[in-house]
Amino acid sequence: MSESNPQTEDDCPLSPAQQSRNLFCFAGFWCLYYLTAPVTYIGVTHANLLQQLGFDKTVCNLPHAVYQWMTALPIVVAWFLPQPKLLKPLLVIPLVLMASITGAVALSLWLGLSANVVKIAVIAHGAVFGASNGVLIMSLWEVLRRGVSTSRRGQVLGVTFGVGPLLACVGSMAQAALFENFSIFGISLGLSFPDNYLVLFAAAAPLILLETLVAASFIVPLPTEEPVNKSHLAEIAGGLRHFFTYRPLAIGAVAYLLVSAGGSAILDNVSLHAKDVLDETTATTMGSQNFLRFGFKAVAGVLLGWLLTKTHPKALLLTTTSILLIGMGWALTASGRWYLISFGLLGAGELYGAYFPNYIATSSAKSKVRLNIAYLGLLGSLVGFASVWFGQISDCFGSIASFHAATRILAAGIFLVAVALPARPAPQDTK
Repeated sequence: MSESNPQTEDDCPLSPAQQSRNLFCFAGFWCLYYLTAPVTYIGVTHANLLQQLGFDKTVCNLPHAVYQWMTALPIVVAWFLPQPKLLKPLLVIPLVLMASITGAVALSLWLGLSANVVKIAVIAHGAVFGASNGVLIMSLWEVLRRGVSTSRRGQVLGVTFGVGPLLACVGSMAQAALFENFSIFGISLGLSFPDNYLVLFAAAAPLILLETLVAASFIVPLPTEEPVNKSHLAEIAGGLRHFFTYRPLAIGAVAYLLVSAGGSAILDNVSLHAKDVLDETTATTMGSQNFLRFGFKAVAGVLLGWLLTKTHPKALLLTTTSILLIGMGWALTASGRWYLISFGLLGAGELYGAYFPNYIATSSAKSKVRLNIAYLGLLGSLVGFASVWFGQISDCFGSIASFHAATRILAAGIFLVAVALPARPAPQDTK
């Protein structure tokens, strides 16, 4: 085992042109995903929809909680469908399911169904996205590990998370036009509730379906020889033992759990609290919240990709978590419309969701990437309990109390990364 892993290594069998195709497919996939971010990012929009239906903050946090809980299910896919030739179907099928449940939410609003029925549809939306996103993410990272050399990883992530969030800004502006009487090229819809949410979900469904074409365009190099099959249970046990005993994987996953709990699960409460700070309904500022969230993320995406090419994977974990801490500090101290900057800082810090999986993928052999990302998602599913916990804290003690709790969790996460993780992880030789 070595902690030195030079980023100049060309460890992909594909030609540079084929790698570039995968780079653009990866970036294109996320650009479309970001364009529909007000719907595909489970949390803020869903929480505000449920709040306008009259539910308390604990219920408003449920879509994000269920989303996190369902991210545990892809481990079953990783265990029983490990073949590289199945990567493309594992990208396409989840997208079809995601488009379908998004259309179902729009349909429930169009038919004017009861608040409880819409609540079930919105929570189901979080559940389907949790399971489907888990499969998508582990499959995408295996495609990236197999189809793009390590030396180009910073370039891929810089392009993807620099350009992609700009599309999310476009989606946020469209949401603002629906919710806030915000004019785009002279067009301002300013629809009333629930028509604004109906149009938002209805427009997102076909765009999600379009992503299937991008997913089918990846070039995935397959191994020339399939490994000799051992006992399936023995393989599962060996994989678990390796993940939870190899320090970069085990500690990295625990740190990811802490950072997700403190930096992602709290975002719904930060959004709901905007009503108290700004003295106006949260729905009227959701477009602005998301615009700042993804605008800051676009700038950070370019800079963080460049930083990865100049430093090492651990530096990105420290940087993104530090940005989240600054964001929570801003939410605790800012007043008036300055409070909205919190969403920009937290949005930039959300890129921990790209750089923690990158750290795990770098620490993994190609044949183990899908499995190890699935285990990362398995631990990440526990973040759902943090969402409910933050909602309960907010209902009982106020939103500020939940902000303090999240800040302490983030501080624990950055301390663990700083003291326990190697800067340049490498796959462990397993015989």
